[in-house]
Amino acid sequence: MMSIVKKAKNEIKKLLGKTPEKTLYENYYNKYRRFSFVDGSCTDEKQFEASITRLYHTVEKGLSYLNYRPGFGKENVEALVRSLEQYSKQYSVDKFFYQTALSVLNEYVRKNAEHGVENKELSKRISALPGKKNEAGGAIKFVPLSSEELSKANYKELVETRHSIRHFSDKSVELERVENAVKLAQYTPSACNRQGWKTYIVNDKAVLREVLKNQNGNRGFGQEFDKLLVVVGDLRCFNRDREVFQVYIDGGMYAMRVLDSLYYERIASVPLSASLTKEQEENVRKLLKLDPAEVLIMFIGIGNYPDECQTTRSERKPAEYTVI
Repeated sequence: MMSIVKKAKNEIKKLLGKTPEKTLYENYYNKYRRFSFVDGSCTDEKQFEASITRLYHTVEKGLSYLNYRPGFGKENVEALVRSLEQYSKQYSVDKFFYQTALSVLNEYVRKNAEHGVENKELSKRISALPGKKNEAGGAIKFVPLSSEELSKANYKELVETRHSIRHFSDKSVELERVENAVKLAQYTPSACNRQGWKTYIVNDKAVLREVLKNQNGNRGFGQEFDKLLVVVGDLRCFNRDREVFQVYIDGGMYAMRVLDSLYYERIASVPLSASLTKEQEENVRKLLKLDPAEVLIMFIGIGNYPDECQTTRSERKPAEYTVI
């Protein structure tokens, strides 16, 4: 009986065939499964680079908090040290990301000791790592450009001086300034000028708090947001047969323009991942009453700048490009 059912299913599959969008998705998913990294189980130097960078940046974020918690992030620190130990046995330790990771770990040890917290075993393992640290990791003091300076800034100055901020003042951001930033971001280029995006401005504090419960990267600072922007893309704007992923390309470009426009309006901001579990996404959709055609691109926490700003150093590695 089972063999007959199985045979019938196979025949149905043959009759239906594969749609173009399903083929695109399956091809991409197979590549994604093949090449994407898993922390602690990297098999390729590029995977190690991405994994180590992700881990050291999570530690950097903790170092940048004004309300510093000594000994924070033990699991991430352990994972980072273990990854560096594995990497150093196989590849060159002269790479920028490896040296930056060492810099972050040494700053972590130094700052904890400053607060009376020491882990001798961890310090020993970090000291045993080969290679030399650079000075590109940790936290920095940050002074945003003034409104007058921003009005005269060129594109290079705007890009180089924007930083993600995780502490905000108690003063509320005027809604008009946020709207101005969103309007300016509308000049983002898009496929055939379709502008398949939208921004939800969450001003209601109760809704904001509930949404943040479903986002995985705002712990320790999300409570300071004055407002939350939620950038979405609209699937109704894209061609079915070959634009399966275009919503994320256009939406990502727009989200970056929103961040730059917020800075131009002198609004402090921090981008937050919209990679959620199924349950988290369902909760967010219900809270914001999202249209079924809308997909989440990015969350952006905003507020006014505090009197004293501190943020991650987040130094950039050398640009990679190929001239053909």
